[in-house]
Amino acid sequence: MIGHKVFELLATLSRREMTRFREFAESPYHNKHKEVRALVSHLSRIYPRFHAEKCAETALFAQVFPGKIFDPAKLAPVFTYTRRLLEDFLAQQACDRLHDERQLWLLSELRRRKLSEYYEKQLPRVSMLISELPAASSHTYYQHYRLADEADRYFTQLERHRTDDNLQVKDNFLDRFYIAEKLRNACELQMRRNILKLEYSSPLLEAVLQEVGAHPERYATEPVIMLYYGIYLMLSYDTLPRYQEAFEALLKAEADYQPAELAELYNYFHNYCVRRINSGDEHFLEEIFRLYQHLLHKGLLYEEGYLSEWHYKNIVTTGIRLHRMEWVRHFIESEKQRLLPEVRENAYRFNLASYYHAAGQYDEVLHLLLQVEYSDIRYSLGAKALLLRTYYELKEFDALDYLVGSMRQYLLRNKLMANFHRNGYHNLFRFTRRAAQIRSNLKFTTSDKSRQELARLKKCIAGAGEIFNKSWLWEKIEHLEEEIALKSAQAPKLT
Repeated sequence: MIGHKVFELLATLSRREMTRFREFAESPYHNKHKEVRALVSHLSRIYPRFHAEKCAETALFAQVFPGKIFDPAKLAPVFTYTRRLLEDFLAQQACDRLHDERQLWLLSELRRRKLSEYYEKQLPRVSMLISELPAASSHTYYQHYRLADEADRYFTQLERHRTDDNLQVKDNFLDRFYIAEKLRNACELQMRRNILKLEYSSPLLEAVLQEVGAHPERYATEPVIMLYYGIYLMLSYDTLPRYQEAFEALLKAEADYQPAELAELYNYFHNYCVRRINSGDEHFLEEIFRLYQHLLHKGLLYEEGYLSEWHYKNIVTTGIRLHRMEWVRHFIESEKQRLLPEVRENAYRFNLASYYHAAGQYDEVLHLLLQVEYSDIRYSLGAKALLLRTYYELKEFDALDYLVGSMRQYLLRNKLMANFHRNGYHNLFRFTRRAAQIRSNLKFTTSDKSRQELARLKKCIAGAGEIFNKSWLWEKIEHLEEEIALKSAQAPKLT
């Protein structure tokens, strides 16, 4: 029975929630099955040790049907009822957290029962509650809309002939909710469009953009609308002023947002910086490093106390590219324990390999990469790029050539990868192979010919578009130029 859905759901409960679920099951209002009460009571006693021996069918049957002959067919419906009860409990838990939602439901029920005096006392209380919700949230717009809708329904029901502005208020908040959500979705669609090779349709977005763009004064006091509008423009038009305007707007509005939504907003800036860096704009290395330090200081990169392995990797990569080696080494070690246990060692080894590569300790790189599991495409691509650069530094040109060939097949097979990423890796690998060929042939080729081949390679790189690790590649090109010049200077002169 250990594989039953009930155990998957129970594994997500805290000790306090498990106790509350047992109390929930003991309530005759929620549950009328004594067998379910017996099962939940037993599961609460053994929580969280749901081991195979304690949760075997025979052991559970003995708890639910004491003294009865084992019959698995009797146990199956008990588990079905328990699962349904647990789902009801989880829904109730969610409902308990939404105090404003419950109060709106109460208003609706009071109206339905035509309890006018009670309703009119409750209405200002709910209004006060909703006015205290975070201002910078489309959810707040929606709750204001629902409150105005509820009040409008009430006064319509009374059939009172008096001036009432609830219909107008409802319409105003509906507009704001729609515009805010439309812009929020547009930002997400634009970001995903930039990462994955996917197209989305949003027919009414243009009307929203025109409305906000044409009437900025109308929405100047609506921070959530103006912020998402600024972020959308930033994601759509790759200009530094758009980025700076949106970033400054978010810094000013930080206090108005809950941590979860704030982290979501900063994620747009993070992805934008990554895209600009991958396009070769080195200015954004300092920007993203500043952003990471700000988010670490605010605690916004931690989810339930854990740091994402991808934030860990990106921060290390950024620090290395900015040559903050001492800071990076300290960060790798100090943040290791903040990683999720199931990914900790894999992430630690990969990033330590990146550090050793930057430090020139290439044998350590190869040793660590052998211990990294490539279950995720990001690790796979990152490790292949790191191997490529390591083989180049060690002059392992045969291994490099084989790696480039296998990478070409890998990129062709992966159909969901966005063209931006496919082109960036493809160009890195093919140009590095050409640089390696020039380097390996230096002893056998005249300086003039090597110089000509290198000039052609530089021209190709300059016109290629996306190239990941472009700064590293240019550095290798410059070193090649120096090697060719040194060889030419050392060549015997004809007399």
